[in-house]
Amino acid sequence: MGQLDNFNLAELGTFIGIVASALAGVLLATQKSKCQTCCWGCIRRDVSAVIAEERLEMTGHTGETPRVTKRDDIELNIIDKNEEILSNKNKTDGE
Repeated sequence: MGQLDNFNLAELGTFIGIVASALAGVLLATQKSKCQTCCWGCIRRDVSAVIAEERLEMTGHTGETPRVTKRDDIELNIIDKNEEILSNKNKTDGE
């Protein structure tokens, strides 16, 4: 009683692979849950990251990108060069 059977390298590799995949699954679940801290059952989630991810899935963007605001204090004057040339020509012809 208490004696282990002999095992080969293939079985050891299988054991390491199973343990590594289980650990990767736990880490992936923790990353997907957007936890800020996870310590002995006390979990604090980053709620803004969860909301941003849901908004990204629904709309294609998170809405946190800086946007250019329209400035009302800028006045655009479009001058037609042909009209300006004609008006200057008429002024010189009249003199």
